[in-house]
Formats: sequence, structure tokens, C-alpha cells
Amino acid sequence: MVPDAEYNGTLAVLAATLLAGLNVYLLRIGTMLIPQLPFVSVALTMAGFILLIASIVLGKGPLILGARKYIAKLLWIGIVGTSVPVVLVAYGVSLSTVGNSFLLQTECIYSMFLSHLLLRERITGNQILLTVLSFLGVVLILTGGVVPTINIGDVLFLVAPLFYQLAHVVAKGILRKVDPLVVVTYRLLTAGLALALVSIALGQNPLPEVSGNSQAMLVAFYASLSFSLGNSLWYFGVKHINLSKATSIMIAYPLVSVILAVFMIGETLSPARIIGASLVFVSTLKLSQVRSVSS
Repeated sequence: MVPDAEYNGTLAVLAATLLAGLNVYLLRIGTMLIPQLPFVSVALTMAGFILLIASIVLGKGPLILGARKYIAKLLWIGIVGTSVPVVLVAYGVSLSTVGNSFLLQTECIYSMFLSHLLLRERITGNQILLTVLSFLGVVLILTGGVVPTINIGDVLFLVAPLFYQLAHVVAKGILRKVDPLVVVTYRLLTAGLALALVSIALGQNPLPEVSGNSQAMLVAFYASLSFSLGNSLWYFGVKHINLSKATSIMIAYPLVSVILAVFMIGETLSPARIIGASLVFVSTLKLSQVRSVSS
């Protein structure tokens, strides 16, 4: 793996992490205005159409049509790897506490296991240590050091990241043959449309819900821009560096969400959250310097 690819891929994942933190903040605001499923389905679908238009403008329309031969894997990435975990998280949030959402960061554990088993990536002891420290930092950030009782919603938090990683493992293989922008376009479009169908089936028509609230529509548009850019950077990064390394960096996104909450809506930082933020920052910085190596 050439140094430039490693450097550019790492930068792309770091930028995607910042945008993931922004996504959480926007989702929090948006779902205060309208129900979660309609909001997320509209935001993801809009993001998919933004990328579709961008792909056509950039002359990648033929690549989108050519990727149809991988349609089964692309649908897996969009529906199994995005729609399913988003629904699990949606129900998890309604049954558990926001603080317990730190359980979602177990994705890094799934990633290291699946990446080593299926992609033959080499996981170093240093990477494992830094990932564990970053995970502990996230726990402190999201819980303030006090973890509430575990319930069924928390089980959903634990299961959801597995679906994300099952999709990323498939995407890693497709990215050797298909342009990252094309993969992301399919992912967001299929995920958004699938969630829209689920939302309608549950009696929540997304379009009336969002269009009937101008604030929600604006936040959904901003979220769609963040989703489209963040996911594009993520898949560009995953194409050039190990999936396990990328996921270990990505778990730092709650730090971004907390910083935004402090400055935008006046949340306070307890000593435990400050320690957690410091752990996440230092661990992520060190993880970005780890070299991607295959077994």
C-alpha cells in the first residue's frame, strides 16, 4: 500500500468522523421536530439523490449502470447494512437512554474480528490497546461515568453495529471493482427508500411529516449533505486503509457531538467527560498513525 494512499485514506476517515459527529447532532435536532423514521428516511433518500446527481455531473452515470451486476451486494450494503441497523437504533433509543448509546461503539470489536477473519487484515496489539482506550473514553463521554441498567433497548444497541460491519466487509471487496461514489450512491438511495417503506407501513408517511415542518425540512437537508459527504469520504478511506483501522478511528465521533452540544445548546462537561474526551482525542491521534497491513 503506497504511503500517499494510506495518508489520504486516513485523512478521509478522520473527516468522515467529524461529519458523523455532526450527523448525530443533526439527527438529535431533527427527531425533536418529527418522528425518527420519517426524518431519517427523508434525509438518507435526499443524500442518495444528491450523490446520484453528483455522479452524473462528474460523468459517472455509466459506472452507476455498470454496477448493476453487483446489485445483490449493493442491496445488502444499503438494506442490511444501513436500513436494518438504523431501525434497530431507532427502537433502541425509544427503549433505552442516550447515555447507553455508547454500546454502539462495540462496532470496533466486530470490525477487528471480521476484518481479521474475512479480509485477512493484521490487527496489532498497539491497535487493540488504542481502540480499547478510545472505547473507554467514549463510555465516559456518553455516560459521565455512570452506566444505567441494561435493558432490551441496549441489546438492540449491541446488535446494530454488527449489521454495519457485515455491510462494510462486503463493501471493502466491491470497492476494488466499483468507484466509491457509486457504492455510496446505491447505499444511501436503497437505505432511504427502504426506510421510507417501513415508515409508511408503520403509519408515518415521511413526505407529509417532513414537508409539513419547515424547520425539520431544513435540518433534513443539512443532514442529507452531511450524510452524502461523510459516507463518500468514509468509503474513499476504507478503499485505501484497513477497515479495522478506519472503524477504530470512527468511534471517536461522539466527541464531535459533545463539543457541538456544549457550544450550540449549552450542555456542560463533567470531569468524567473531560477525561473521556482526552482519551478519545489521544487514542484517535495515535490510531491515525498506525499502518494498514494485511496478513
